Amino acid sequence: MQFKSILIGAGVCSLLLLQSPQSAEARGSWDAWKADLKREVVASGIPPSLFDRAMASARQPDRKVKKLNKSQPERRLSFLKYRSSRADAARIRIGRQKYAKYKSTLSSVERRYGVDSCVIASIWGLETAYGGFKGSFPVIPSLATLAYDSNRKAFFRKQLIQAFHIVHSGQVSLGQFVGEWAGASGHPQFLPTSWKNYAVDYNGDGRKDIWNSIPDALGSIANYLRSNGWQAGQPWAVEVRLPRNFSRSHVDRKTRKSAAEWKAMGVQVPGGVPSSLSGRIVTPDGGPAFLAFRNFDTIMTYNNSTYYAGTVGWMADQICRR
Repeated sequence: MQFKSILIGAGVCSLLLLQSPQSAEARGSWDAWKADLKREVVASGIPPSLFDRAMASARQPDRKVKKLNKSQPERRLSFLKYRSSRADAARIRIGRQKYAKYKSTLSSVERRYGVDSCVIASIWGLETAYGGFKGSFPVIPSLATLAYDSNRKAFFRKQLIQAFHIVHSGQVSLGQFVGEWAGASGHPQFLPTSWKNYAVDYNGDGRKDIWNSIPDALGSIANYLRSNGWQAGQPWAVEVRLPRNFSRSHVDRKTRKSAAEWKAMGVQVPGGVPSSLSGRIVTPDGGPAFLAFRNFDTIMTYNNSTYYAGTVGWMADQICRR
């Protein structure tokens, strides 16, 4: 679904202040690029006036977005440190409160889509702290910067053009169309094409409003997961203990065996897991080891990280106290 980022701490703004103003040559290149973009956007059905309003603040590429894109540090944390930093006690406590408050909606969404409501709430909590922080970057200028200057220009140009169509269709106003620096927005942090493919009008008001409507946002998360392979009624993963002589050759995304087969190899699988249920062994840095089922892989389509999927599943269990 989603192009994800590592948030960078304070200090970026002060570094940007030290950068020299953009050269005239660079500004000319940007202006020429914008003119070409405008032709394509208008040809796709967007009024020129909307393009001009959306890009009015983009007199040059956003230097903060460029900085964030080009200087993301690889902070190698253990899985447990990552999990404790993303799913801390406060986020779990708030998650339980939000789950209780929206239990009727979450239960309705689970019945319609067959997706675990606790996992839906957990993703909502990890993505935007249950809507508490949805980002502050204007989506269209941010995507324009990345479509102009990144190593994924074609990808971001596609997102950018779709973003214009979201606004033009009246789904969200330009003022409310804000998100994180790489263009994901709303309660679920969807990129524009994810909105197009997976957002739903759950409250029936004629708009797929993932920015302001919590029912639409929760329904959209569920629709995303169902569309990407969620198996109703199945667990996401269980913690297991591996035998001392367990070969690392068994740890990859292709090696799937039934719980019974893993047990025969010496893997200690908790009771209650159906013997025929198949999964793969996942060993995030620092442990613990998991027997991960199809739903674990579905969560990874939201963010292609075993750390993320493991944290979503674990926090879902904590929110629902299971």
